[in-house]
Amino acid sequence: MRTATLPGYDRTPLFLRAWPARGRTGAELRGAVVLVHGYAEHSGRYDGVARVLTEQGLTVYAYDQRGHGRSGGPTALPRAFGEYIADLHAVVRHARSERPEGPLFLMGHSMGGAVVLLYVLEHGAAPAGLVLSSPMIRLPTPRLLQRAAEPLGRLAPALPTAPPDPGAISRDPAVVEAVANDPLCYSGSVKARTGAAMGRATRRLDAQMHRLALPFFVFHGTADRLTEPAGSRALARRARSADKTLRLHDGFYHESFRDPGGERILTDVAGWLGERA
Repeated sequence: MRTATLPGYDRTPLFLRAWPARGRTGAELRGAVVLVHGYAEHSGRYDGVARVLTEQGLTVYAYDQRGHGRSGGPTALPRAFGEYIADLHAVVRHARSERPEGPLFLMGHSMGGAVVLLYVLEHGAAPAGLVLSSPMIRLPTPRLLQRAAEPLGRLAPALPTAPPDPGAISRDPAVVEAVANDPLCYSGSVKARTGAAMGRATRRLDAQMHRLALPFFVFHGTADRLTEPAGSRALARRARSADKTLRLHDGFYHESFRDPGGERILTDVAGWLGERA
């Protein structure tokens, strides 16, 4: 794995990790994956995921979103959700400059899934396919409360609102403890402007998901209490993609691939990508 720093859309530094396809010659490289992590975490948590995917001959790029991990910007406080989307475009351009040949896939977890979907739906991006892990399509917060957060986000953008729920990420205590002890993970409450931006993003997705025509693989734990599994069900039902796969894992939490038994989920993801690469 190698690291670099890239300029975001407004020159904010973005910390990038890249894992080259393992055991492959140049002729055997099959494409690339740009991976977008979720809220309050960072790209370093995806080393295990990347290593599984590199076995498929895929180079994996993952970056710390602005305000997360080692990237610049106010901690977990974007000016607008569109900043995340514009940064993804900058990383995709970098990946394409290094790997101009072969298909490029996008993978997003949780909030990263919303970033990936809006990048495709609103900006015309056309990757070879999408992998969506517990995507932030619907939130457990009622719509009325989401809309009530709008004026608060303008008046007091950094005001702490929803408290964290660290135990909701995985049923594996070791995973929860690792996040609690990781200085690169944000452990504070969701800030008012950030929460309002998330709510707006989910409403935009709800209005546009029927237009999605790209191949996608979406998976979600049915016991996820951070993002609603109903959002993934709706995407699979309403998207017009001819090639779409939904996997619901009974009793699994938010980071289903880090839950006990989650190894098989990564095997499924790698197989889906390998077939399409």
